[in-house]
Amino acid sequence: MKAILILAGPYSSCAATKNIWQDICLKHNINFETHDLSESIGKKIAVKMSLKSFPALLINDKVVAVGHPSEQAAEKVIQAIVA
Repeated sequence: MKAILILAGPYSSCAATKNIWQDICLKHNINFETHDLSESIGKKIAVKMSLKSFPALLINDKVVAVGHPSEQAAEKVIQAIVA
């Protein structure tokens, strides 16, 4: 399973969101990548997936979450996917 987090910039909320998803993916042994819209790969993924809201978490090429989640909400999203 592979998770990709697309961030909209170097904002403190994006860094916090990255930390939450990274920790939870590590806990569940999910491969985790982060890309920014300023990078060509981040922009390419955003266009391909028609993303309009950021941060956006994709797992196996499906958008599973957008925005800044609480740790509990992020854990629920991942548990629903790995269950």
